[in-house]
Amino acid sequence: MQLRRWWRGRWRRAEERRILRRISAPAVAQRLADGPPAERDALSTALLRLRETVANGRLADLTLAWYAVDEAKAAAVRYSLAVPAAHPAVLDEELALAQRLWRKETKTEPDLATLLAAEPATLPQVHYRLLVALLPTALAAGGDLARTALEAAYEHLRAGTGVPSPYGRWLLAEAVCRAGRDTEELARQRERFRLVTTDQRAEDGSLLAFVAGGEFDLPQPVSLSLLLDLPGLPTRTEGLKRDAPREIAQLFLGLTPRSREQFMRAFRRREDAYRSGRPWTRPPHLPSEGTVFLCGRIHVTSFFIDREPITVGQYARFVDAHELWRPSRASRFAVDRDTYLHGWRHDAPPPGTAQLPVTNISYQAARAYLAAAGRRLPTEAQWLLALVGPDLPETRQMPPGSRPSFDPADRAVYAARAGERGLGLHLPERLDDYDGCCANLPYDPDHVVHDPRGPDRGTAHIWRTPTARGPVPDRAGDANLTFRGVLSAVSVWTERVS
Repeated sequence: MQLRRWWRGRWRRAEERRILRRISAPAVAQRLADGPPAERDALSTALLRLRETVANGRLADLTLAWYAVDEAKAAAVRYSLAVPAAHPAVLDEELALAQRLWRKETKTEPDLATLLAAEPATLPQVHYRLLVALLPTALAAGGDLARTALEAAYEHLRAGTGVPSPYGRWLLAEAVCRAGRDTEELARQRERFRLVTTDQRAEDGSLLAFVAGGEFDLPQPVSLSLLLDLPGLPTRTEGLKRDAPREIAQLFLGLTPRSREQFMRAFRRREDAYRSGRPWTRPPHLPSEGTVFLCGRIHVTSFFIDREPITVGQYARFVDAHELWRPSRASRFAVDRDTYLHGWRHDAPPPGTAQLPVTNISYQAARAYLAAAGRRLPTEAQWLLALVGPDLPETRQMPPGSRPSFDPADRAVYAARAGERGLGLHLPERLDDYDGCCANLPYDPDHVVHDPRGPDRGTAHIWRTPTARGPVPDRAGDANLTFRGVLSAVSVWTERVS
């Protein structure tokens, strides 16, 4: 009997290895053959997405689709004005798509006379780009029409109409200024771009670093029980190899390597239950062995992030100005009175700690501090892009109640990586995302999520290190947990008025 079980286990492990080779090897080989994507490929992908958005009439996605095009242009010059622009402000394909969308939505021809007679609020981003594309023709013709067209373009330039990308705004502003031969305004716009893509000094004294947006694969937590209950999932290993639907194969490809092993262990337990007729015990929902990770495609817009976590001195000044957040007066509904600012005496921090990262802060207290400073907590995608970069390590889901911790080896490696970006990484940090599971099933590898954020309400949010994440209750504070803030690059550009 023992020999039979040994042979059965050996056969199962061999079958699992064959499945992994069959499903994952082609994808890995294709990625190795393709190599790193070139900038022109990023631009082609962004234009394809813009074309699909226009064709489907998804006006709600239009701004983000055009943002991806502008950011692909910025990537070609490494977000620097020292490098000559590789692409014009409005590409020929962009112009054709803008004209198509204008005809579809307004039922008029996108000629210069129609654009000048239309209200600027009518498809403002499309209106702006069409005007910029038609400016050279209008100025060559001269007359009142040319002057009116230039004035309308300047109105869009000053308002920054619906263009979230700083580099996209610069390209359009440069085209308008060069068409009007306005060297003074061109110099001001150049300085404006420099100001919003370099470090910013926040109201509370923090130094904010600029992070160019981009796309990357973010491991998103999914309940293992949810995957094992998907319709169409075979009950046997050989069935998973031969008869799995395309959606199941795509989902398997999207799992991280550790999650694939975890999924196969649970799948074998499920298979044993079906073979022997025993009841199958589903994996737990939230502990680490009950959660796997799918690599979803994430798109993050440009933003600023604190170079260092919020310090004790900064939070002490906030407490002095906002009495309701003092340890002696803070509401028990917003903080845990036993852990909030542990070690403070008479509403003041211990001497010599002003430059240390502040800890023992609840989620509500962190949000209140950053709201007073004009910022907010980073999302998981923003934090990882800024501190770790797009090349993310394997993620672990820690069970509830586990204390936030940072492995010493990981601390050294990823603190050095963050240091290359000029950012400090000291402790696990509290983020804005609610600790839920991914609801986008069945898995779609071609779907891109823009600026993902957790829900506004929830009983737990997450703490993060580069390699691990876990839930923490709203009111809980921890001596091993700190936080930092982010600020949208669009809001900084808007504040830099001409």
